[in-house]
Amino acid sequence: MADDPHWELVSFVLSSAVRTNVLDALRAQRSTPSQIAKRVDQPLSHVSRALRELQSKSLVNLLTPSRTKARLYEITERGREVFERVASLRGGRKP
Repeated sequence: MADDPHWELVSFVLSSAVRTNVLDALRAQRSTPSQIAKRVDQPLSHVSRALRELQSKSLVNLLTPSRTKARLYEITERGREVFERVASLRGGRKP
């Protein structure tokens, strides 16, 4: 269990309430950064940074890479697995 590579990602997500909230929001539906920012009540700049960080770890996908506005994101299967572990560690509580 300790050598499972997902634990590094779980720790990465747990270390930021914004990253955790962004993944949670994307579990419900594909969204733009603005939609996510509204849903999680965080500044757009924080959400955009979290999305870049999550994308770099293959936890979310950018579905519209050629667009500069209203970019659409979705959670990956890997992101779902990591979020489920995060949620179980938190006892199902939201951050």
